[in-house]
Amino acid sequence: MSDARETQDYTGRWRQEIAAIADSLSQHLRQRVEVLRATEMAEAFSVSVRGPAASPTGFGLAWNGVFGMQIIDGQPHISVSMFFYSRGERIRLAEHDGSYIELELDGRLDGSGTWRDLGWVEDEYGEYESYERWE
Repeated sequence: MSDARETQDYTGRWRQEIAAIADSLSQHLRQRVEVLRATEMAEAFSVSVRGPAASPTGFGLAWNGVFGMQIIDGQPHISVSMFFYSRGERIRLAEHDGSYIELELDGRLDGSGTWRDLGWVEDEYGEYESYERWE
């Protein structure tokens, strides 16, 4: 089952791994994960993703995020930072201006393994301040 959908033809070194991890995340979340763009380096990558558009009724929940991989101690470390929105406005913890939910994949670059929810994380360095609205 592949719910991951590419909107960009990224052709770099990590193309297959990015598609496999996006598909794995899609299966874990039980919804489509759309790959928006990927930045690939020799030993790492960063990928902008988003879920389905919000329903026009109710809370109008949607999400977007960033997943990435870097090699740490010779092993791939894969995680996704997810930003949630209600009616287009970012949802965060009251005491943290830039909080987000973090997931990690205990697995391999082929997307196999187990996703773990690390819960809400504070954006201490402001690196995700630009994610104020769902795109």
